[in-house]
Amino acid sequence: MEPELLFCLESSDEDVDGHDQKVVRRQLRAKSNPLSLSENAFIKRFRLNKAAFKYVLRNTNFNCHSSAAAPPILQLAVTLSFLGSGSYQRAVGDDYLMGMSQSLVSKLSTIVVTEIERNLCAEHIPFTLESLSGCMEWFYEKYKIPRVNGCIDGTHIGLQKPSENEHMFFNRKGFHSLNVMIICDH
Repeated sequence: MEPELLFCLESSDEDVDGHDQKVVRRQLRAKSNPLSLSENAFIKRFRLNKAAFKYVLRNTNFNCHSSAAAPPILQLAVTLSFLGSGSYQRAVGDDYLMGMSQSLVSKLSTIVVTEIERNLCAEHIPFTLESLSGCMEWFYEKYKIPRVNGCIDGTHIGLQKPSENEHMFFNRKGFHSLNVMIICDH
């Protein structure tokens, strides 16, 4: 890494004015390649393996938007990092791998999620109008909650310590588990 770039990265926000921050972030983005991470680091960071990441990247189109500030690979990476960590956009954007401002992370996340919804959800999350209307009617009649299409919840199912890839099943609560998500209708 270039010495002046390293110096700027280690400076506080007060030390670098807004114009210099933009230049530093642009330089970081130009040199960033999330796919250069190891497979384990990539999964931990983006909650997808590299093959799934490439699949999403191939089957979505982020180039059609005015967000030329970041290439499509970084648009997807910063969005997945934000969604996977639950962290504030500033922490995701200002790190060494992405180099984006909070406002750009927010803008790109909206674009990427919309594109994923438009291009991938219909294929991977099938709903029919008949099932949606029946579900909405049931929830409204039973609980007086309008326009509910279904329910979603996640949980950790505890496991014994696996003999292979043990680190992949160790959760933040300090035990081994499968992190599962359940989607259902009425």
